[in-house]
Amino acid sequence: MSAGRFVDGYWGEAVARSVDLADAWRLSAQWTPSPDAALAWLREQALRLADALGHAPPVGGTAEVFREWAADHAYQRVQLTALAGGQPISANACGPDRIHGQGRDIEVLYSLSARPIHRDATTRRLLRAL
Repeated sequence: MSAGRFVDGYWGEAVARSVDLADAWRLSAQWTPSPDAALAWLREQALRLADALGHAPPVGGTAEVFREWAADHAYQRVQLTALAGGQPISANACGPDRIHGQGRDIEVLYSLSARPIHRDATTRRLLRAL
């Protein structure tokens, strides 16, 4: 991080993308005050997504990826260190899913990510003035 820049929290997102449809859908998003809170939010979203995907037979493997990630606390410590050090982190899984109106399975990438929000000193002063 360069001089004069501060971390103003962490932005997390859960996104589904389809190359076949050239489209993306933000499933959820959240600002958190700390890397620990961001990772806890990602873990919650991973389990939520796994539960939602686990009911659809074509994407059972995708659901399992998120369940395994949510249970892998050793790997999450590595990701927490990276996030606290200013690096973005993510957990991703890809598989077929049924999209309403398509009549066929479509390849969908599900991505959970968190990144630090950087603001320079000038931006912080302007925001405090509001």
